[in-house]
Amino acid sequence: LIGGYESGADAAINLAKAGKRATVLASSATWNVQTPDPSTELAPYTAGRLREVNAAGFSPRPRLLAPLRVLRVERAPEGGFSVVAAWKAAEQLQSPGPLRTPLAGGAGGGTDGASTAAGAQGSELVMHTAQPPVLCTGFEGSVAAAADHLFKLADASDVEGSGCLAGAPVLTDDDESTKVPGVFLAGSLVRHGELSF
Repeated sequence: LIGGYESGADAAINLAKAGKRATVLASSATWNVQTPDPSTELAPYTAGRLREVNAAGFSPRPRLLAPLRVLRVERAPEGGFSVVAAWKAAEQLQSPGPLRTPLAGGAGGGTDGASTAAGAQGSELVMHTAQPPVLCTGFEGSVAAAADHLFKLADASDVEGSGCLAGAPVLTDDDESTKVPGVFLAGSLVRHGELSF
């Protein structure tokens, strides 16, 4: 499973409950993210369900690996697929709040008891799967799909090293388009710095 927020966690939960093995490759250990902005972390319901399938005695437990950036998916000569990912810099996650205990796991965020140590930044990890990998990175935002002519969408130069906001609409402090004056944005795609509204 490529992606670790709601879509990736939900797929991992359902596959585990169906008795199937699954590995999640995520850009950050979303299962342990806690921020003042609840829209940037797993929903409590999803986090609770993910803890259920990662509890001792549950089998098969999904394997959760982060921080990784998937680079490509290739057909493997021996059949199946190879998912090639690069390790990102080690994450400095905030201390957990009083309502959520982080999922246990070793380096690399592995939670299945397997010894998958996080690699050096930039080193590659190749995962082989007999099944086609599932892309769990969410959906293209409505602004990009239907109103990109009204808003400038952030590219790498706008993001200041944070790949998570690439593609988000660039707005003024008043939530106004920087491309077309008088057009304002409301909803979940409104972002200012690290906060989304």
